[in-house]
This record gives sequence, C-alpha cells and structure tokens, in this order.
Amino acid sequence: MPSAEEVAEKGFAVGELEITLVEKVEELTLHLIALQKKYEALETQLKEK
Repeated sequence: MPSAEEVAEKGFAVGELEITLVEKVEELTLHLIALQKKYEALETQLKEK
C-alpha cells in the first residue's frame, strides 16, 4: 500500500490498489477463519470439563 505522501506526490493506479486491497481482505478472512476454529476448539474443551 502506498503511503499518503506517495499518493499525493505520484498518484496511484486504481487497478493495482484494488488488487492489493482484495489480497489484504483475503488474508484477513483466512486469519479470521483460523481464529474461529481455534475459538470453537477451546469452547469444546471447556464444555468437556
């Protein structure tokens, strides 16, 4: 992601920025799914005790 200063000086390519944003959303979605699985596993362990 370009900094605000870079965008102010050079502008930005909308297509490239959109691709970067979609990649970040995908990364965050995968991270969220992994966290949800861990949460569910811990919740199951607590219920078993």
